Amino acid sequence: MAEVFEPLFEFIEENEIEVEDLWLDIFQSALPRPAPPVEPTYQDYNDTGAIYLPEDIDKWIAFEEAMERYRAALEPFNNSNPDDELARDYICDFFNDAPSEYAIVETLEKAFKPFDDAGGDQLSNTYFVAVQTFIEKFSLRYDVRRPSFNRRMAIYPTLPGLFTKMLRDLKLSSAQDAALAELMVAFEESIRDLHDERSPRKVKQCIAAQFNLLEAMLSQHPNILAYNAAMENRIPQGQKANTFGAMCNKAGVWPHNKVMEAAKAIYGFASDYPGIRHGGTPASQLREVDMRDLLSISVILTGLSPYLSPSMDPEKIYLD
Repeated sequence: MAEVFEPLFEFIEENEIEVEDLWLDIFQSALPRPAPPVEPTYQDYNDTGAIYLPEDIDKWIAFEEAMERYRAALEPFNNSNPDDELARDYICDFFNDAPSEYAIVETLEKAFKPFDDAGGDQLSNTYFVAVQTFIEKFSLRYDVRRPSFNRRMAIYPTLPGLFTKMLRDLKLSSAQDAALAELMVAFEESIRDLHDERSPRKVKQCIAAQFNLLEAMLSQHPNILAYNAAMENRIPQGQKANTFGAMCNKAGVWPHNKVMEAAKAIYGFASDYPGIRHGGTPASQLREVDMRDLLSISVILTGLSPYLSPSMDPEKIYLD
């Protein structure tokens, strides 16, 4: 509000641009209507048609709480609709407590048209520059494009933004499991340790820590759990997939064999290079590892993480 919208309204006043109920127009064009929660499906009912299973009761309680939040959000939304001042207050509250980053991005995109309708190129260009300046000032992970071919102003995720959000999602995904969370902390600490000593030994520790995290993550993939359970229940018992390479073969997540082979080849490097995961093969070492290898291999391994963790949502990484 302070960086984009309030300066726009000061610009309107200073240039004596005639507008009427512009806050209300922005509200009606750009603000998302609160959406009701989806009612859950239940596993079973008793003879009277009531749920009784503890997990179903938990679902019902969560749904009722979500409905209360929905009703509480819907009332101010409906009240704001006919009043310009109430619409301004609602917009302010929305930006202070938006449901997601993407909701803010989408609202900023849609707000272009009300400014364009109210003041033509003079006002819409000023709005575009204000949004662009806001994003550049706060180093947000987006690129602003002017409207073209009858499309509205658009705010696109950038490649650095996607990578940053993928790392964030990897951390959130790891936090759901105590063992993975511990491995994530170990990886982050190994990165921080490089601040004081960027030696080959420290680089090897970083690469090993990230491999430990991703290998543990892949071991919890539903496809791997199902495969290993099937092997355990076989008579005689079958060979479980318990190494990164073996799990890659059984994960069923790759779009092409060459992608799977690339993942296994990086694992092969970490296993064969002396001092990363094992003693390795000294004769295979072409040179000592350095910061080039840390940066390149960490980026490659992070790029593999959406394949290895089903809890990472690529759509949310791109949009949220």
